[in-house]
Amino acid sequence: MQRLSVREKSIALVTLAAVLVGVWLPDRIIVSTSPSLTHRIFFLVPVNKKKIRTGEYLVFEDKNADTLFIRKGLNRNNNRLIKKVGCVPGDILIRDADRGWHCGQEFFGNSLKTDSRGRELPQFSFAGIIPADSYFMVGDNPRSFDSRYFGFIHADDFLYKALPLW
Repeated sequence: MQRLSVREKSIALVTLAAVLVGVWLPDRIIVSTSPSLTHRIFFLVPVNKKKIRTGEYLVFEDKNADTLFIRKGLNRNNNRLIKKVGCVPGDILIRDADRGWHCGQEFFGNSLKTDSRGRELPQFSFAGIIPADSYFMVGDNPRSFDSRYFGFIHADDFLYKALPLW
C-alpha cells in the first residue's frame, strides 16, 4: 500500500472539510425576506433558554397560533419566525389606550387594526409584569407581525438564536 504525499493529504483534508461544511453550514444559515427585519442573513446557533437577553434575535415556532400564521401566508410546515426579544420576564409591559406598546421606557410602536390588505388583525392585550419563561417579541419595522398581535412566546418555543450576518 502506497502512502499519501503531503500534497495529497492536504487535498484530502480540504475536500473532507468542504464536504463537512457543505453538509453542516446550510442548516446554520437562514435568509429572511421579511420587511419586518433590518437584517437579511442570519447564522443560527443553539439558544441558551436560561440566558435570553433583550435585543437578541431568536427563531421560534408558536404551536398555538397555526391558523394565525397560515392567515399571514405561512404554512403549517414552515411557520418559523425570526424576531427580536423586546421584553423579558420581570419587565413591565404596557399597552396604552392608543394601542401603543411600551416595555419600561422603550416604545415599540402601535398595533395596527388591519393589515396591508385591510384584514382585521388580532390584538394582544396586556399590562403588567412579563411572566416567567415568556417573551415579548418585536420586529424592526413598525408594521411587523409580532407579539403585539400573537402575544408572548414561551422559552420552550425558541429553536435557535439568530446572529445577524448582513
